[in-house]
Amino acid sequence: MPWIAVTAVVVLDALATFRPWPLLIAGLADEPAHLLTAWLILMALPERLTPPSVWPWVLAASVGIDADHVPQYTWDPGFAVDGGRPPTHGLLTIVLLLVVSAARPCRTWALGLAGGVALHLLRDAATGPGIPLLWPVVQDSFLVAYPLYLVVLILAASVASVRHLRHRRRTTR
Repeated sequence: MPWIAVTAVVVLDALATFRPWPLLIAGLADEPAHLLTAWLILMALPERLTPPSVWPWVLAASVGIDADHVPQYTWDPGFAVDGGRPPTHGLLTIVLLLVVSAARPCRTWALGLAGGVALHLLRDAATGPGIPLLWPVVQDSFLVAYPLYLVVLILAASVASVRHLRHRRRTTR
């Protein structure tokens, strides 16, 4: 299954670059790729770092953060930093969620949301105009090469596949 996820992300990204799509279509194609990216990374990480209780929050935030585009596309086109993504697409959002996670009753959901936003930013840094990673200190968008993002996905799929095979061997003995 991890390799199907990588393939789906690559196909979705290839379709996105094939021709210009209306905003709604482009967004609807991008969200599954965000969700698959987060799922792949979660599958690759040890359970002690990503307990099952955190998964729904991570997955929800990996797509939910894009709600911050609503002002940009409806009433305030200037809500983008450096002509790209909203200011909430940066480390400040993650830091604020980590601060909230210090409160015991908020820990699971706030850590999950911080992780989901981080995984969303991983993908956004490699696609489109980049992310305002250090906003408000630095106004420039941060970009990484798409092949680097692809390497991360391939590594995550490899680790997830090995972990799955080990788990199957243990349970069939």
